[in-house]
Order: sequence, then C-alpha cells, then structure tokens
Amino acid sequence: MLNILKQERRYTVFDSSSYSHLIKLLGTMTTYTMDDITKTKVVDYYYDNPNSLLEQNELLLRKRVTGGKAQLKIKRRYFSPQFYYSDNLRSHEREKEVGVHDSLSKHFFFLNNALNSMFTSTLQFDPDKLFAQMRVTMIVKSIQESRKLYGYGGLKVEIKQEKLKVQNKKTNRKNKTEMVQFKLLSPDETLPLFEDLITKIERHCKELFYTQDSKYEICYKATKPLPTKEELKKMKEEVERKKQMEFSAENYSANKGGNK
Repeated sequence: MLNILKQERRYTVFDSSSYSHLIKLLGTMTTYTMDDITKTKVVDYYYDNPNSLLEQNELLLRKRVTGGKAQLKIKRRYFSPQFYYSDNLRSHEREKEVGVHDSLSKHFFFLNNALNSMFTSTLQFDPDKLFAQMRVTMIVKSIQESRKLYGYGGLKVEIKQEKLKVQNKKTNRKNKTEMVQFKLLSPDETLPLFEDLITKIERHCKELFYTQDSKYEICYKATKPLPTKEELKKMKEEVERKKQMEFSAENYSANKGGNK
C-alpha cells in the first residue's frame, strides 16, 4: 500500500489568481485532458469545551454538513505527517451519519464508545467531563470545485480547489484562505506519471506552496492570535540582530579581501 503522502499533494495558494493560472497551464499541456467542474458547498463545525480538553488530549471533533447530509467524526490528532497520512490513522478515528440539526448531546453515547475503542489503554480522563459544555470553536465554510484530469498510461487525478471562510471563535478572528489538492485515483502503477505531473506543476506554478498540514491546521494558522506588542518587539529585535550580524560579516569579508 502506498503512503498517502505520495498519492495526495496539498497546497496553499498565494492569491485568488493562482488557481486560474494552474488551470490555464494544464490546458496548454496536450498530454492531459480535464472534465467539467463539479461544485459543492461544505460547512465544518469544530468543537471543544471551555477548558479545551479535546485539544489537551490531542483529539479533534468535527461535524461536516454537505447539502442535506451531516457526518460527525472524532479522531486522534497526530503531528507527524508520516503517521497522520498513513493507514494507521483509520484505526484512530470514528464517524457517524447524523441529522443536520442534531444537538451534539444526542450523540454522547456514540462519542464515549468511540473514545474507548480508539484507546488501547485505560483512559486518563472522564469521557463525560470531556464532552460536557461542548461548544463550536471554529466554523469553516467551503466552496469546493473538483474536476478529473486524465493523462496517458491510464493516469486519473482529482484536482480539488477549496475556497475557505474561517471563523475562529477562540481567537475571535476571521479570515479567508484557499487550498488546492491533487489526489491520484488511478492504480498504483501510475504513481510515476502522477509524480511527473506534480513536478511540472511545481516548476511552473511558484505561487502554490506545498503543505502537509490538515485542513484544520491550515484554517487554525490563518486565524491564530495576532502577536502581542511584546512579541512584535522581540521579532523586531531579532530582525535587527540578524541585520547587524550580516553587516559585520560583510565588513569582515571586505576588510579581509583588502588586506591581501
């Protein structure tokens, strides 16, 4: 089984024109064809309680609403991308179809069972307390545009653009961001063809920035707390310190050259 890091490539983008530039580029490559766009609206609700117990226990709870359907998912968070994108992750997440307007408390029994089945050792926390006073901490509204790309050798790739509007209730910040994902849909033997496509894209689209962050991490970073005055002061001092070091190094090199 291939590592998902090789089968999927996720990018953040520089500005709103980056994706259109990518599509125009692909249109000039005669070895590939693309089908029509399909659009989907998705809203993700992320939960935690006032004490941030989910975050402290490296858990993520999300309700995803797509049209008239909704899915509740809880999973353990991992910060090593090699693990996060592996098949092992599937044994550390649980999901359930729920009603769009269901209250979270209606599914506490499912959540408690999910936690007990995901952890092999005795839980170090009380699940009932974990889900007490649960509230929405982040809302991510997404417009997704997907299309299939076909290439020689049976290559089939899904290209998905997501325009994200993020409201982080913990930091009281809102922001917009955008990401593009390429996913290999054809058999494993076509991986070299997929890698060739990715190489071409990265060579010609410098405004796409590869990331191993999850969608949640991308949205959190876009709305993380702004630096305090003290932090800004330290950042400025660090910049000045580096400038002084570079200036001193340049002077040393110049003087050394002049003494020859």
